[in-house]
Amino acid sequence: MAIDEPVSRATELFMAERVLDAHWSRVHDRPWPTGGCLECQGQHDCPQLDWALGIVADVASVLFQK
Repeated sequence: MAIDEPVSRATELFMAERVLDAHWSRVHDRPWPTGGCLECQGQHDCPQLDWALGIVADVASVLFQK
């Protein structure tokens, strides 16, 4: 795949799943809070986790449309 080609939604969803897995597996006592990746900036601030949750929510909204 060339660098200038747009990223497919499936690829974005796969990358989002990897981000969610990193956060889930590294914070055992409190799943899903920040602290699972190098982008985590504070106690409640991670742009990568916010992006991943946004992608998953967007895909879920398309899947569950009436």
